[in-house]
Amino acid sequence: MRPLYELWDIAPGLSLKEHSPRPHTKLRPMTNPAPTSATHSSQPLTAQWGVLAALYLAQGLPSGLFAHALPVFWREAGVSLAWIGALKLLALPWVLKALWAPAIDRSLQRGTPPLRWITRLQLAATGALGLLALIGISMGNLGLAMVVGLVLVINVLMATQDVVTDGLAVRWIPVQWRGLANAIQVAGYKTGMLVGGALLLVLAEQLGFSAALSVPVLLLLLSYGLVAGATQVQRPLAITEPSAPSFREGLTGLLRLPGILPWLALLATYKVADAMGSGMIRPMLTDGGWSKSDIGTFTLVSTLTGIVGAIAGGWLYKLLGSRRSLIYLGLAQAITVAAWAVAAKYGTAPALVYSLGILEQAADGASTVALFAVMMALCRAGWEGTDFTLQASIQVVCAGLFGLLGGVIAQTTSYTFLLVLAGSLGILVVLAFALQARPFHQPPEDDQSRCAQ
Repeated sequence: MRPLYELWDIAPGLSLKEHSPRPHTKLRPMTNPAPTSATHSSQPLTAQWGVLAALYLAQGLPSGLFAHALPVFWREAGVSLAWIGALKLLALPWVLKALWAPAIDRSLQRGTPPLRWITRLQLAATGALGLLALIGISMGNLGLAMVVGLVLVINVLMATQDVVTDGLAVRWIPVQWRGLANAIQVAGYKTGMLVGGALLLVLAEQLGFSAALSVPVLLLLLSYGLVAGATQVQRPLAITEPSAPSFREGLTGLLRLPGILPWLALLATYKVADAMGSGMIRPMLTDGGWSKSDIGTFTLVSTLTGIVGAIAGGWLYKLLGSRRSLIYLGLAQAITVAAWAVAAKYGTAPALVYSLGILEQAADGASTVALFAVMMALCRAGWEGTDFTLQASIQVVCAGLFGLLGGVIAQTTSYTFLLVLAGSLGILVVLAFALQARPFHQPPEDDQSRCAQ
């Protein structure tokens, strides 16, 4: 991990005129007497790439159900847009996981094999998803309460597993491969969302909800089988002692780093356009007369494009560096979200919807990779899972609040107004970042500098 004071290309307030350490910057070195081979080699082990891809795919499977399928089912059942917007609040465990992330890091520091955590969490989530398949999506009071309860349970389990997964990714992946690592992370997660969302909608049209949900259940089991067979997660991590003296230090240490607040402000608002606008796209298509199967097919195509965008984002991050990647890709995300207002105003013709969806998802995948790669660079040694989780939690809670606000605005005004507003806010955030930092035309001197070594 590069010290925070060297990441002067990332955000305003994180830079120094002189490249000399700050005496009060307390970033401890990795206390690892026997680093994994990925640390010394130019490329991580193939098996480690496979483990990360399988874990991120597994975590995307239930997320696709909640983000893509449930809004369609609930809108068809007459649930209001405000409540559909509030679905993002069911992702609260993805925010609160920061509270127990230090305990997981300390458990791994003390010798608990990662597979032990993965076994408990993923198999329990598989069982809960199977129970959801049995009870179905019922709109009665009791049935709805059970669905919401199971959604929360699955999110708690998968959010906790994400702490383990992100920590492994930061520990295993060398600096020069972080763009690719986050491309794999985003691509794997989007693939899981594709199966749990788009494919589920298509299958539900033909087979019914319960039969369709058996597909992600089986894939969760298959993913676990692939991960469980990897020796990298069966043995303890090569860390001899905690890198901080207490749980409290693990939880709050990142927030006390000099210059971190400007970065956290950018992190909180960077995806405002996506958070406010994307959750209303599928309800808008439902209101426009699209069937579940039509929406599922569209989501399938656009998500595949998002995976390609994530891969392109990893390449652009390596080529441009962190700061310019954040600016260019953030603008692309905001502009493509605002462009959805054309469909809201003039109708959801398939050619228009597919064109907008492909562009918006490509920008979303690429911008997410750039954001996550910078988040990796700011993790302290020994507390990788905690620090990445804390940053992700800040991003998720803001996305949830922006999503709720987006639903309320769409309900009280129109889809068109919401989408224009969301895109405009996204553009303003990126421009504020660009104007307050050093000129973006200068050669980047961040993670890319090491990639060339």
